[in-house]
Amino acid sequence: MKYELKIPDYLVLILVFVLTISIGFYHGLKEKIKFYFSKKKLSKNESTNSVADYLTASSSMSPIPVAFSLLATFFSTTALLGIPAEVYQYGLEYWITAFSGMLTPIIGAYTTGPLFARLQIFTIFQYLQLRFKSKLVKYIGTVCYLVKNFVSTAIFIFGPAVTLNIFSNLNEKYSIILVGSIATLYTTIGGIKGVIWTDFFQIIVMILSLFMILIKGIYDIGGFGNLFEINSLGGRFNVLDFDPNPFERQTFWSIFFGFMIYFSYSFSTDQQTLQRFQATKTKKLAQKALLLNVPGVFIMLSLCCFVGLVLYANFSKCDPLASKKINNPNQLVGYFIANNLSNIQGAAGFFLSAVFCGSLSSVSSSLNSLSSVIWEDYLKAFDYFKNLSESKSLTTTKLVVVACGILSTLFSFIIASFGSNLAQISTSLNGAMISPILGLFVLGCLFKRSNSIGAISGCFIGFAFGLWISFGAFIVKPYYPKLNVTTEFCNLSMLPTNQTQIFNQLTGFNKIYSISYMLYTPLGTLITVFVGLVVSFATGGPKHDVDDELILYNLFSCFERKKKKENLEMSKVDSNITIVSNFE
Repeated sequence: MKYELKIPDYLVLILVFVLTISIGFYHGLKEKIKFYFSKKKLSKNESTNSVADYLTASSSMSPIPVAFSLLATFFSTTALLGIPAEVYQYGLEYWITAFSGMLTPIIGAYTTGPLFARLQIFTIFQYLQLRFKSKLVKYIGTVCYLVKNFVSTAIFIFGPAVTLNIFSNLNEKYSIILVGSIATLYTTIGGIKGVIWTDFFQIIVMILSLFMILIKGIYDIGGFGNLFEINSLGGRFNVLDFDPNPFERQTFWSIFFGFMIYFSYSFSTDQQTLQRFQATKTKKLAQKALLLNVPGVFIMLSLCCFVGLVLYANFSKCDPLASKKINNPNQLVGYFIANNLSNIQGAAGFFLSAVFCGSLSSVSSSLNSLSSVIWEDYLKAFDYFKNLSESKSLTTTKLVVVACGILSTLFSFIIASFGSNLAQISTSLNGAMISPILGLFVLGCLFKRSNSIGAISGCFIGFAFGLWISFGAFIVKPYYPKLNVTTEFCNLSMLPTNQTQIFNQLTGFNKIYSISYMLYTPLGTLITVFVGLVVSFATGGPKHDVDDELILYNLFSCFERKKKKENLEMSKVDSNITIVSNFE
């Protein structure tokens, strides 16, 4: 089914694009305009046209736009399209993420956030160098981060393509190029200020679009009562499955703890969060920005999940996938817009603009953080870049943003070939690749006895595990049964009325690939930490004194106190023996 966009749709879409680009341009050019019209020439210290201002806004932002920016950064098109599709096919179990996810900003606000702020580091990986006294650990961490971010950015860029295909005859590649180009353009010009304020605008568009779908969808089925009745009959209220089996696709345990650990990375050890922390005026305001995301995360995840229930209630008698009206679960939301809101002028355009906003917000934040890491941790290691003037340094940083945008756009064409659920792709691949990064920080922050050799070993094994399990699962393709759907009222005689899946369980070694994708991050992190600790103890622990300022909490403190007490007692015994020996 193709829905032709009308003039009002194009006008709404163009308006949102223009506003997005304008916000980025405004924050990138306003200081130059002020300087041009100012009679007083600004000194080098007064000028905000610097790399520090470009990447951290010179710590001038208030907590509210920063909070909204974080929310927009971590809720991309993956959430708008993938989560409703997830709930439609597998039920409301995914809603558990709203309860575990809301804990993660609290973790970040009171653990790594204050730690990094106290150390006044520019990138999170500078902490690894300080903690382990090793540049190699820092560079290994940055490599993992760069790989992870390029992949996730490619997923974000690809997101709108699947929906755009419903509304027009545009090829996926044009959507990919459009998103990549616009995000790169306003991120390059506007810097972190432009990114934060465009995020603020974009998250509002996204929230309004979700409410638009909910209101119209509930109205079309006759109210909340019918919504709950239809979903109950369809088995969508399968929230509390306490099966501990890790090979079940999703259960309460894998979703709650798996997603909490996965999302803890975002609010605790992600460069994007650190830059938002640095962008605020004080540490308390930075913590406030994070804590404002507690209700924000819950609301966004809940809205996306309930959109999935609305979709099922509207399509319970004629499944668009089974009836071949769409060929991808990520098109369900777009199909609903085309089918149920086509009579409302501009509704399709507004929804498409929300999809693009979801993509642009995450892409721009990712590009900004990538440029920050590459500039600070790599380029400034060379004397040539370190000694550049402020203006040339800023130009170089902007060129890095452009290069990252081009690479991410190219990677997006590879992601387009996966053709699976966006939510699962994102959680699987990202979850597998963030685990070694998260593991490095767990080792550094919580285990004083860990050393650089252990950190490097754990990171390599954790990274290898992540790549193996995610790509192995993609190749083997474990199949999980979806909840039943019907085509009873589709008027298509050639289709069966009930779609009940029959599948073969994986056996032998291949069964490992059917482990819940929600467990990729916890397992990868656990492996990284375990290997890191074993190797650290085997190699004698750290070869230098570890500053307590670099440790959040030493989990082996009791063991170390006991060891110190034993050493003290041994020294007393040796002292007594020496005294007796001298006396004799």
